[in-house]
Amino acid sequence: FRSDDSGGEPIDISVVIPAYHGAATIAACLASLRVATRGRRCEVIVVESSGDGCGAIVREQFPDVALILSPTRLSAGAARNRGVERARGRILFFVDQDCVVPPDWIARLVGHFDDPAVGGVGGSLGMLNPAARTGSAIFFLEFFRHLPRDGAARRTGGFLLGCNCAFRADVLRAVPFPDRTIAEDVLLSHRVRQRGYDLIYDPGVEVMHKNRIGKREFLRYNMKMGTASAACQLLLQEPRSLPFIWFPFLAFAVPVVVLPLIAINVWRSRRPYLRLFLPLLPVCLLGNLVWAFAFRRRVMASRRERRAARQATSSLS
Repeated sequence: FRSDDSGGEPIDISVVIPAYHGAATIAACLASLRVATRGRRCEVIVVESSGDGCGAIVREQFPDVALILSPTRLSAGAARNRGVERARGRILFFVDQDCVVPPDWIARLVGHFDDPAVGGVGGSLGMLNPAARTGSAIFFLEFFRHLPRDGAARRTGGFLLGCNCAFRADVLRAVPFPDRTIAEDVLLSHRVRQRGYDLIYDPGVEVMHKNRIGKREFLRYNMKMGTASAACQLLLQEPRSLPFIWFPFLAFAVPVVVLPLIAINVWRSRRPYLRLFLPLLPVCLLGNLVWAFAFRRRVMASRRERRAARQATSSLS
């Protein structure tokens, strides 16, 4: 890595890694980046906010990595923004501490920025530990739109994953990541497109992700995804989501659409995930129902908040 610009050579690429409880995974992530950045004028920035020993690992094993320590917990979006403030690269890459990148990660994504209309580029996500059943179910439910597959890069109206993406530095300084840990990449992608930039999705550029583990984590994280999804859609007010905002009980019908869609994307994936997904269908159904419960609860809470605000305004007038 290059953590300075000695010799008068400017930093071309910055890689920002938000790290929260990353002690078990950060070394593998940084080792993969050492290969991917070889021969380039790059800097790597880790933003750590848990105090679990991750920072000490970075200092001892990767002294050329810039380390930002936060005494308070940061969301994924806030941690990335903190790294953006420090970064000096023309193009800013993002990966999470529980991921490893392929050797050609930077080479394959950076070329798309030759087109000045492109504001951001991203790729797909694969599993590092598919044996973890509940973790694999979370993976399918969260990332089914970004499973690795063969095919050409294309402009997308969807979103780029926060753990496998790159943006122009000037774009992110004008449109920072939202201060969220889930769906911050959805909102950012939407705002970058609103600025008039194109987003490119390359399904063949695959970052590998270590899945979450444990039944309790499975239930907790699906609750968080449902809550975050509702909050995101309440902000975006996309036409396809409005029926679920108007009639939130419809969220319980989502598995009828989502589970077949996951199966189709798994079947199309270049990874042999279908034989893993099919036995997990009941687990994924449970996760979707937990998601629906949290989604409905957040929408109903939003209604109560708006009603209370209107009553407070009426009482003042």
